[in-house]
Amino acid sequence: MSEALRPQVKLRAMLSPVSNFHLESSETCLNILAAVLRRKEDDDVVILSKGHSAPAFYVMLHEMGLLSDEELYSFADIDGLPSHVLRGLPFIEVSSGSLGQGLSVANGIALAKRMDGEEGRIYVILGDGELDEGQVWEAAMTAAHHGLDRVIAIVDRNYFQLTGKTEEILNKEPLAEKWRAFGWEVIEVPNREEAIGEALERAEGIEGRPKVIIARWGE
Repeated sequence: MSEALRPQVKLRAMLSPVSNFHLESSETCLNILAAVLRRKEDDDVVILSKGHSAPAFYVMLHEMGLLSDEELYSFADIDGLPSHVLRGLPFIEVSSGSLGQGLSVANGIALAKRMDGEEGRIYVILGDGELDEGQVWEAAMTAAHHGLDRVIAIVDRNYFQLTGKTEEILNKEPLAEKWRAFGWEVIEVPNREEAIGEALERAEGIEGRPKVIIARWGE
C-alpha cells in the first residue's frame, strides 16, 4: 500500500460499513486537516465547523497515533466514535453539529484571547456548502470589524454539498472577491497539503485583519 494513499484507504474502510457516510466531504478535508494539525501549537484552537467531516479528523488522529485501530473502526458502532466531533477528543475544544456556527465561535475565542492577553491562533475549517448560512457572513463582518488577525479560516472548496453541486444550489462565485469585500485577506490554493501548509505560513504572518484560505479541489 502506498504511504500517500494510507489516509484515503483508511477513510474508505471505516466508512464502508455505514453507507459511505459523508465520504466525499471527508476525503476533500484530509489535506486541510493534515496541514492544520501539522502547524498547530499548544495555544492554538482548531474548529471543524464542517463537523460532518469528522471521519477525516479521526483518520488524522489515527495517523498521529492518537487513536487505535479498534477506536478508528468503531465509527460504525452505536457506541463508537461520534458522527460529528465532540469536545474532549484530542485537539477538539468546540463540538460541531449545526452548520454555520464555527466562525462565530472562532471570533469569540479570538476576542477572549485578546482581552486576556493570551497567544494562539484559531483555525476554523468551513465547507463551501456551509457558506449558504447567513451566520457565516455575519461572523465574517464581525471578524473584519474587530481586526481579528488570529482567526484563519480555511474553506474546503470542493464544489458539492449534501444535495448537489454548490453552484446549482446557491452560487458561491466570485468567492474570493466576496471575502475581500468583507475585509478579509484571501489566499487561494489547490487542495494539496503542501500548498495549504505554505498558505497557512503566509497567513500567520499577516497582521491587522482575518485571513481565509480557499482550498480548491481538483486544481
